[in-house]
Amino acid sequence: MSVLLANLMARAPTAEDFYAIAELVAACDIAEHGIADGSTGDLAARWQNYSFQMESDAWVIVNSRRQSAGFAGFACVLHRDHEEFYAFICVHPLYRKRGIGTLLLRIAEQRARELMRQTSHGVRVSLRGVVSASNSQGRSLYEREGYLAVREFWRVALDLLESDDADRNHAEKFAIDVDVEDGRLVGAAPLFDREGVYSIRHFVTYEKELRPAIAGYGCPDDYTEMLVGA
Repeated sequence: MSVLLANLMARAPTAEDFYAIAELVAACDIAEHGIADGSTGDLAARWQNYSFQMESDAWVIVNSRRQSAGFAGFACVLHRDHEEFYAFICVHPLYRKRGIGTLLLRIAEQRARELMRQTSHGVRVSLRGVVSASNSQGRSLYEREGYLAVREFWRVALDLLESDDADRNHAEKFAIDVDVEDGRLVGAAPLFDREGVYSIRHFVTYEKELRPAIAGYGCPDDYTEMLVGA
């Protein structure tokens, strides 16, 4: 599939695109949270997910002019048992307000609808995405496309350092999601008293029901969410 959009082209990513996509994700993090952790671990975990097929479940938006470097956008779709689908969407801050986020979300939803044909009859199917609470454009995109905000939470990440260890390369990474209900943090408590570097990010989960459940069929409660930077 190839889509032209003002010198921009959508195509499937390759393994060689990994670090360029990681740079794109970092640019989105800096724009929305003022910091990027410099780690490619989360992105690598998505690519290694058992349900992920790079050639059919991911897309990059690249500048079709050879002299232009960097990617404008990236999206992928993962699922759990073809019932709960998760969209990860990221649009470079310099390329926003051009319809790229809308294009990627619609492509991701179309792919989710194709994959849900393998879902057991009668089971509810949904597509979820997570967007930074500060990303008003991304939130408006989901709402325009018929998604509902179903969860609000803070992601607290900590690089733990022993007091006598000045080498950040030996830091232990830890993260926890803290739900927000009625404007209050739920589950917040001091976790560690060791030295470390904290980052706290505010997110909203959006969901669209792709197919309702038939009475008598259950629906799992737990899920793994994908950070969105549309």
